[in-house]
Formats: sequence, C-alpha cells, structure tokens
Amino acid sequence: MPFQIGSNYPALNVYNNLGVHQAKAADSLARISSGLKAAGGGDIASAGTAATLSANMAATQSYISQVQVAINTLQTADSAYDEMIALGNTGLALANTLGDAGVDDSAITAQLVTLTAGIASINTNTQFNGVTVLGTALTPKVGAGTATVTPAAATPPAANTSSAYTTFLNGTLDLRSTNAGNLASLQNILQVLNSVAATELVGIGQVQDTDIATEMMNLTSANILTAAATAMLAQAMQMPNSVLTLLR
Repeated sequence: MPFQIGSNYPALNVYNNLGVHQAKAADSLARISSGLKAAGGGDIASAGTAATLSANMAATQSYISQVQVAINTLQTADSAYDEMIALGNTGLALANTLGDAGVDDSAITAQLVTLTAGIASINTNTQFNGVTVLGTALTPKVGAGTATVTPAAATPPAANTSSAYTTFLNGTLDLRSTNAGNLASLQNILQVLNSVAATELVGIGQVQDTDIATEMMNLTSANILTAAATAMLAQAMQMPNSVLTLLR
C-alpha cells in the first residue's frame, strides 16, 4: 500500500486567517477613507439611524425658517405701529389747537384728514414678503404643533378731534405691546429650535462618523497580522516539500 501525503491543513488554516485579516484591513481602510461607520459593510445600522436624524433635522430647519419669517413679519408690524403712533402724536398735537385764537381751523382740519389717511394707508397696505402684515394670522410650525400669532390691525381715528386721536393712540400702543410680547415668544422658540438643530447635527455625526483613531489602530493591527500570516503561509507551503525530501 503506497504512502500518501494528505492536504496541507496548516497552510489552509493560515490561508483562511490571512483572508480574515485582509478583509478587516480593507474594512478599516474603507471606513477611514469615507469617514462613515457603515463603509465596508461595517455598522450598517448607523446609516439608518443617521438617515432618521437627518430627516428630523430637515424638519427642524423648516420650522426655523417658518418661525424666522413670522419674526420678520412681527418686526415689520412693530415698525408700522411705530409710524402710525408718530402720525397719531402729530395729529393729537394739531387737534389740541383747534378752536384756539388766531388758528386756521380749516387748515388744521385738512392736515388732520391727511394724517388720518396716512395712518389708514400704513394700517392697510403694510406688507412683508407679499403678504399684508396687520390683521393676518401667522401659524408657523414649531414642532408637534403650531404657534399662532396675529399682529392686529389698528383702528384709525374716527374723527379729527383730540379725543379720537387719544383713543387711537391708546389702542395702537396696546397693540404694539401685544406684538412685542408675541415677538419675544417667537424669538425664544427660535432659540430652542436652533439648539435642537445643533443637537441633531451632533447626533448625526456621533452615529455615522468613523472614529478615525480607533480605525487606524484596527488597520495597523490587521496589517501586522496580515504580514505575519503571509510569512507563516510561505512556511506552511514548504511543509509538503520537506516531507517529500525526507521520503526520497
């Protein structure tokens, strides 16, 4: 019965280990070069989590944009109130002179009519981004719900008298105060949304970005083991020749 040399099991074992080390080195290199944990078939779950966080951040950015538009609108409303109050103060000063000796009441009345028309024009025609500001409800989405604010329209003086202008001024000052409160509230909401967006951005990085230092260590380790396995494979491949030499 002839003597047979079986398969070179040591060489096969070393070869399998070499493949494992080469695959690990390739995966680490893929993650280092791309900066993503999911590269090279790594942490695939991180890609899904990052996608969810990215979608949430996109929604938050949309809320930020809507709130910013509302803030800009309320700031425009504040400017409109300020101008109307300035005209109202001028009108009140003129109305208080009606009936005084030596005063041209007709000229003052004509000027009051013009001031009232100016107030009405600001009240009706002030726009931001093509939308009438005063009297239009704003409903920016701020997350799970909406924030509804309305910069109310003023009521122009009903007559060219000091009492009518006083009533107008008191009412418009109240509207401006309410608008200022709504503006402060939206600015606080905007700060929260900006904080949320920043946190979501950090979360995306934490989930999907590769730890370069760790992967560099993994790559170095895999390369060392690959080099060692390559040397061992060369030795293992020589074992059958050594046996045959002994049998000659």
